Amino acid sequence: MKPISTYCLAVLFPLLSFNSFTSLAETQVTTPASVEQSSQGKVVWADLYTGNVQKSLDFYTTTFGWSVKDFTEQNSRYHLLYDDGQPIAGVIERPAQDNKSENALWIGSVATSNVQQSVDDAVAHNASIIFPPHDFALYGTRAVIADPQGAIIAFLDLDENNTAHQGIAKKWDWAQLFSVNPQQAAEFYKNFGYSTEQVANSQDSFYLVKQQALRASIVKLPASVEQRDKWVNFVAVTDLASVLAKATAQGATIVYQPKGELLAIISDPNGAILGITEQEAK
Repeated sequence: MKPISTYCLAVLFPLLSFNSFTSLAETQVTTPASVEQSSQGKVVWADLYTGNVQKSLDFYTTTFGWSVKDFTEQNSRYHLLYDDGQPIAGVIERPAQDNKSENALWIGSVATSNVQQSVDDAVAHNASIIFPPHDFALYGTRAVIADPQGAIIAFLDLDENNTAHQGIAKKWDWAQLFSVNPQQAAEFYKNFGYSTEQVANSQDSFYLVKQQALRASIVKLPASVEQRDKWVNFVAVTDLASVLAKATAQGATIVYQPKGELLAIISDPNGAILGITEQEAK
């Protein structure tokens, strides 16, 4: 594998369910410090499904300094968040019961060159289709699935050769899957072109690797918490302390912030879990 600049952070991540955070599980988060030339297999986009759109929009614009636009005049149900003029995420109203949770939910999209093939491979290995492949007018084709252990993830054909698509903000920094059965989860994600590497000194933690680059990690979900797999997505900022101060002032909870490390995980005012890393401005 070619060298890649990374930093490893030991994290005590409290995760009970989508609703509460009282149990601790020691894990490791590894995040690439540089953007790879190709984004295949990497989280490149995320959508927030929330029962209170305005509250969510107010939180993210105030906390991260993002701006917001409706997708189109005809489709005011889908809102786009912009970071320094570049689209970074979508926000859409969805009843809590549709999220299988009382709270809001971030769903990350991983870049793939063939969404339909990814969905076919997922279904062939016992995943469920939440949204079949559909035209995502901004960037191409998108689909959403629940993997065999219940974790929700999306596939997105980003079409990097289309110059209209290259303005997307490259701020989604990492993704980590908390799994009841990390080995089984790792085997499932191999169906999408990933290879796996075992994390040093941990039989239950794996990296997902694609195009010789670390793309995500899988760690063990502790037995004391709700036994349902969950992806947590991490977004990069340039001043973590400032973002966290604004987040808590707006009603978010810091789930965990390892001392001396440039990483935190928050629960926003609607309960959506989001990871944040600090990276130097490009």
